[in-house]
Amino acid sequence: MKNLLLIGFCVASVALSGAERRNIEVSQRNPRYFETADGKPWIPIGCNICFDRLYDGMEHGNEAVRANFDRWLRRFAANGGNCVRLWAGHKSLEVMPDKPGVFDPERTKTLKGIIALCEELGIKVKITFESFRMCLDVNALSKAKNPKGINFNYNDAFNRALYAPYAKNMEEFYKSEECRRIYLLKAQYMKDLGFGDSPSVYCWELWNEINSTAPMHVNRHWSKWAIPELKKMFPKQMVVNNLGSFSDVSAYQMYDELANDTANDFLQVHRYLDAGACLDVCRGPMDIVSASSVRELLDRRQDRPAIVAEIGAVQANHAGPFPYYPFDKEGTLLHDAIFAAFFAGSAGCGQFWHWDHQYLDGNNLWWHFARFAKAIEGLDPIAEGFRPFYTESRRLRMYGLRGNKTAIVWCRDKMSDWESELVKGNEPELLNNECVPFRNCKLVCYLPWEDRNVTVDAPKLPPFKHSIVVKVPANAVEGIVRAH
Repeated sequence: MKNLLLIGFCVASVALSGAERRNIEVSQRNPRYFETADGKPWIPIGCNICFDRLYDGMEHGNEAVRANFDRWLRRFAANGGNCVRLWAGHKSLEVMPDKPGVFDPERTKTLKGIIALCEELGIKVKITFESFRMCLDVNALSKAKNPKGINFNYNDAFNRALYAPYAKNMEEFYKSEECRRIYLLKAQYMKDLGFGDSPSVYCWELWNEINSTAPMHVNRHWSKWAIPELKKMFPKQMVVNNLGSFSDVSAYQMYDELANDTANDFLQVHRYLDAGACLDVCRGPMDIVSASSVRELLDRRQDRPAIVAEIGAVQANHAGPFPYYPFDKEGTLLHDAIFAAFFAGSAGCGQFWHWDHQYLDGNNLWWHFARFAKAIEGLDPIAEGFRPFYTESRRLRMYGLRGNKTAIVWCRDKMSDWESELVKGNEPELLNNECVPFRNCKLVCYLPWEDRNVTVDAPKLPPFKHSIVVKVPANAVEGIVRAH
């Protein structure tokens, strides 16, 4: 019996090793991180570059959309960015806009061009299939003098009249076999375009914030159907689902359910700095907004990578982009969202939402990704087996990763945040004589706001503003700080 079991194990191992691996997948050696098909660690340095808000539908709109994506992606890649998200359900990229199985050649050209450019630049892409929240025939409602009081401006972005003949509402959509067939028509079209074999496409996402379409008990069975269908269609790529901003007490149960769905290849969270949020944590410093969302995922399970897939700042209750964005010329919000997520235990940086004229591109903040890339240069989180930890001093919050050989810590000034800088107009102070709780070692420091390296003797840090990244031997951390 023992020999038979051994033979069976060897046969299974050969079959597994002979299978074609995904171009990006969850590491088998450390499932909290990603690796490439050849086993190298891959740390997503990403942001949302999802669609074009301005030009679709205008004269020569498709050309303007392509030009914008070309500029955004080239600037992003030049600064170390390696991962973006696209909304294939947004009107600027919707290849099947009006009739099932009838595809728009111009938008197809746009989408193919974006994927080709990402292949050229070495950027990996997560494609979000759908984002609508209603399936109404707006023209019919308009002729009926809008008896339901529908917000037509809202519908323009989040309504899909394509499905209106087959479903009057989202509950009917999720139960309709015809709607499922149409959903897969678009997926098949993208497979036929070659996206399933693209070295850049690493993940397919069922929906954007599926909980916003209907209660979880309504869409639950549809999700359990859709994930296996897409995995069959795209065996070389991962498949995931996602939920809306973790900002309300109802989010705890919804994210419990998301984490319990083992078909999701990795876990994602959306969270925003939001003055109208129910949870206090969403109204505080951006580094806490970001880091605490990672801990919510890791508390639920640690056998999947955790990604902060959307993060940003908004007017109260998501009424619009953050009113202080125009004042954030240095990118304090972006910096904190990027760094805090990774050093709290995420598999990659926090992926910011407002990428276009509203914030990131408008303030020319792409350089922050280059600083993050330099801060983590040479790290192998899989070999290190990084475990997140946290400690504080009177002036600093310290988010750290303890590995087998190395520990790396991002230290953030508590007294200088978005409120002090953007609302009150205070300049960040130059910090002198700050110490970290490590002894008898060298502190290898990177100052991301200055793009400068310096090595000093522990425990005293060199002078810095905002934040600093510190590397020490792993054994310098033992017994001094607590885990998250």
